[in-house]
Amino acid sequence: MNKIYETIKTAKLSHKNKVSDSIAKFGNIEILEYANNNNEDDHNAIAEYGACIYDTFIWSKEILEPFELIIWKKTIKKEMSLGKNIYNMARLYRIDDFSELRDCAKKYNIKYFDCSNPNKFQELEKYAKIDNSSSPSSFSSSCPNLIITIMGTGMRSGKFTTTMILREELNKYFNIGMVGTEPQSPLCGIDEMVIPQLIPLHTVAPAIWGAINKVNSKNKNLDAIIVSSQTGIYSNPLDIGTGRGGGVVSLAILLGSKPDYIILASHTVNIEEIKKNIEAIELLSGKKVIGITINSKNMDLKQAELKNRLNDISNKLNIPVAELIKKINFEEFINCMVDIIRNHKKIKI
Repeated sequence: MNKIYETIKTAKLSHKNKVSDSIAKFGNIEILEYANNNNEDDHNAIAEYGACIYDTFIWSKEILEPFELIIWKKTIKKEMSLGKNIYNMARLYRIDDFSELRDCAKKYNIKYFDCSNPNKFQELEKYAKIDNSSSPSSFSSSCPNLIITIMGTGMRSGKFTTTMILREELNKYFNIGMVGTEPQSPLCGIDEMVIPQLIPLHTVAPAIWGAINKVNSKNKNLDAIIVSSQTGIYSNPLDIGTGRGGGVVSLAILLGSKPDYIILASHTVNIEEIKKNIEAIELLSGKKVIGITINSKNMDLKQAELKNRLNDISNKLNIPVAELIKKINFEEFINCMVDIIRNHKKIKI
């Protein structure tokens, strides 16, 4: 499969949504244009093709309604005819699965990349066999010193944002590796990506573990690897037609990453909801939640009130709590994570 993300410099995106926001904040490419300036839930056909010069078209909407398949195909074909390479984030629809799109790519000499890869486990299998004990605490000397998994209370809880900000801050002190489960991962400099929803369920956890070992094999001097998860333990596993997978996928990532520690990204300041997630995560993994990040984007709280809520959660649960975007308790949170990694390294020596 063509790794066109390694050569993308400028791009046009199909939708402005949380994925495009992540690329704008954390990506290493320049976004020149959006084909659809409406939000992620707008299903209007994409019909405008601007004059911006960009080398790659990124289909940036993961979950499509069945009727949007026609729009997706039409858009991909149009961009190919304009000579643009394609980076496809649609979860259930892959260019490789449609002969008409493959033929179109060949006709216009276009490279394309489908983020969803049902054969990802096969690519990682040899790495997945490294120290694949079922015990969450068993690590061989070939593994990194520390694995931190970012879990969530559900969708839009800020898992990816937490992952990227942690990497930026912790890289000031340590050598940090990354495994992402979001389609924008390679565009944001994450070392290895696994989109778990399209690979067979029994290989999801081994694929995550294989990705961790592959990242570590490329850099033996890592101090830690951060793994970004999907959705949440209590998310609906019966959601049909979206490819989300709910709690089933979230649990597979948690167990497959064999973390030393866990950070919980939360979309709520409801302490009972947070406690429920922490208890489940710690019971299933046998590991501690060492920090909580809050995504307050959709909360109608003033800065002072939000800070009070975060401090109240922190005091009651005895866990550092921060809002990383608004920088509430930011330094204290990062310093705590730095201390944990340093102490872990001392124990390992």
